[in-house]
Amino acid sequence: MRKILCIILTCLICSITPIVLAVDATQLQDKQKEVQEQINKTNNELSDLKMDITENLEQVQKLDEKIATAEAELEETTEKVEILQTTIKQLEEQQKTEQEKYDTQKEVFEQRVVALYEAGDTQYIDIILKAKSITDFISSYYVLSEIADYDSEMLQEIGERKHNIENTKEKLEKEKLEVATIIERQTRTSKVLQSTKALRESYISKLSDQEKETQEKLEEYNKVLEEVNKQLVELAKNEIDTAYIGGELAWPVPGYTKISSPYGMRTHPITKVYKLHTGVDISAPMGANFVAANDGIVIKAEYNIAYGKMVVIDHGGGISTLYAHGSEFLVKAGDTVKRNQAVLKVGSTGYSTGAHAHFEVRKNGKVTSPMPYITNGIVPNSEEDKAQSEQDSTINTTNTSNTVEATNTTAENKTENSETKQQTTTQ
Repeated sequence: MRKILCIILTCLICSITPIVLAVDATQLQDKQKEVQEQINKTNNELSDLKMDITENLEQVQKLDEKIATAEAELEETTEKVEILQTTIKQLEEQQKTEQEKYDTQKEVFEQRVVALYEAGDTQYIDIILKAKSITDFISSYYVLSEIADYDSEMLQEIGERKHNIENTKEKLEKEKLEVATIIERQTRTSKVLQSTKALRESYISKLSDQEKETQEKLEEYNKVLEEVNKQLVELAKNEIDTAYIGGELAWPVPGYTKISSPYGMRTHPITKVYKLHTGVDISAPMGANFVAANDGIVIKAEYNIAYGKMVVIDHGGGISTLYAHGSEFLVKAGDTVKRNQAVLKVGSTGYSTGAHAHFEVRKNGKVTSPMPYITNGIVPNSEEDKAQSEQDSTINTTNTSNTVEATNTTAENKTENSETKQQTTTQ
């Protein structure tokens, strides 16, 4: 399986590796779509495997609990077995003692019978031979009249001894059967639980191997996708005019104009470090559209530990824009975007204290204040977004007064001299 996958991925990579300008962008986009579908499919497979592994691990945990309970019961049974074994041993000793006594009494009785016979009194023998049982023998009038009281008591004792031995033997067999049943039941239960656990662990091991292979496959697909995206970006860069597309940059969050943190030095709200704030933070709710400031090519659409979900767009001529802390990507690397096209949903990912839009402008890779590039350095007039202002009065009321004041100041300066006008515009 792995060999086949490696061959397929190698062919995919080899088929896209040479960067030739004549390559049709449509072919690369089709390849991008194909690989992305494989990534999505593999991610689903990986998710299913992880879920299956989790479920089986939970089952193993339950089996461990059952095994622990069974072992505790077996321990209790073992203690009971030890008690039973002690009892059995005592009963065996008692049986042995009773048998010895019985044998001794029997021997004495036989000797007495022999002695009587040798003495010539054969009545004892006749009675014994005719008697159906020892009780019959004892109860017989003729025997009682001939045998001394001592002999009668001795025979009764022999009968009791034999009866006790039989009862002891019966009890002993019952105890042995009980012990054997307990041991058999506990042993069977333990074996079943251990066998079930072994099967589960074997299955988990196979799933883990599959998970590892699927993860490796996913990594390979991501490498292929990265290469395709790279070639799309390179192709797009070569097709774009080397000069800046031109025009002022559009306001990146339509309808939301309050700048909560401007470009410049500040103490970072999370790290508490005093350093340059490389862009402007615009107050906007979760899910608002973050739009492309101008036409361009998406060169990055990825997660960054500080910026969170971010998008970088190359506009040509060394100008690029960055959109950060998003909640959802709306474009991917290699996409061609138009001015005011939504590229990201406003969020609070990365180093962020709440939903807002962080916007940067970079010239030749170096950050610079975005304001001179946006609508002549002036935040869009809130009157243009009157409908949105009614929904978010707090944000736009503050910015309306600021914008009107800036507009009035500009108008006044415009009548004075052109130099003042330029300075106001730059600020």
